[in-house]
Amino acid sequence: MDQVKIGKFIAKSRKESNLTQQELADRLGVTDRAVSHWENGRSLPDVSLFKKLCEILNISINELINGEKIAEEKEKRNYENISTPNNIKKDKKYSKYIIILLFSIVLLIISLIYIKNYLKTNLITDNDYLYDKVINILKHNELKSNPDNIKKDFNVFYSYHKFGIEEKGDYKYVYMWIYSTSYYIEGEDSLAISSSSSNAYKVTIKNDDIINIEKTKDNDRFKISVKDLFPKDIVVKILNFNVEENINKLQYDVENKKNIYYNYLSLDMNNITIDDLSYEDLIFSITISKSECIPIQLNIYKDNKYILNTAYKECKKGKPCTDNLEYTSYIDGTYNYDVIEIIKHSIDANNIQFISEYLPKYTITSGKGNLFVTGDDNKYLNEFLKLIDIDLSKCAKAEYY
Repeated sequence: MDQVKIGKFIAKSRKESNLTQQELADRLGVTDRAVSHWENGRSLPDVSLFKKLCEILNISINELINGEKIAEEKEKRNYENISTPNNIKKDKKYSKYIIILLFSIVLLIISLIYIKNYLKTNLITDNDYLYDKVINILKHNELKSNPDNIKKDFNVFYSYHKFGIEEKGDYKYVYMWIYSTSYYIEGEDSLAISSSSSNAYKVTIKNDDIINIEKTKDNDRFKISVKDLFPKDIVVKILNFNVEENINKLQYDVENKKNIYYNYLSLDMNNITIDDLSYEDLIFSITISKSECIPIQLNIYKDNKYILNTAYKECKKGKPCTDNLEYTSYIDGTYNYDVIEIIKHSIDANNIQFISEYLPKYTITSGKGNLFVTGDDNKYLNEFLKLIDIDLSKCAKAEYY
């Protein structure tokens, strides 16, 4: 099939039907980007959409596959010629060609369905912590190897998009897009950029240990490196993701993390107040720093209220889940305790770079985004957890949707 010719025919038929790309996409249940890719000859519609697409555009499947209208007069003339006794031999000849053509079409459809299923990557959904594990090792390597790491307040910030985790035997392959930028203080208070990176990554993991990290090439070698590294359906996801609006979202996230870090370098832990931390009513949240599961999360609010998130949203088994972590069930209660003492006896994590293996037991995130860590020796946190009778080492329950 001529992919470009079919794309132009779809575009022409859509316009003749007075439909926009978005309207056609909505009726087919796909994105307008997918329609754009068809019409530009970058890809073909899924075989399962052929019938519905043809009905909407008032064309036949044969016309779609050929990428052009089949004139009614020609069809009628062929029918009349075939029906003439003088053309019996020609009739048999054309019938043979038609049978071969139909057989070829059926074979093509079966092949496309088989290829689609064969190339579909088997993604798992219960190892999301591996994404953070990749970020931790990349940050550790950057903090150790970057020549600017000796400069004042050097730090590196990451944001990422998840494409999926594939499992093959003893190996897991983590597919993700990572955007990172490192900074340091130059002179008195001037912020300088040390390095910046935006690439798709393939990370090989065995027995929970990272054994290989590969990333895409830049510029004109990008598409070739993507096709070399990733499965076919992941390639499509990566190429569709590599647009300005998506990269800008990751860049914006990194900028926020950088701003929080450098804005709070001089945070006075001894004189800190609840108003310094709170956003609306939320003062801070507490979770276990390292866990092999999704941990429960304790949110502390003003007016002596707390909420313990005990369950999170998970996609149905067998279907990939790409949404961010979303807690779904909780229990609430009240407390009578000076929770600011918990913060005063924690560590401002914005000032220190921790290697994941030595991260303190608890991570505390304020409503305004300040990050703190603390260990088992924080007697105020221990007293508070005992008072409200909560064990933060428990796992949250997956609720499938």
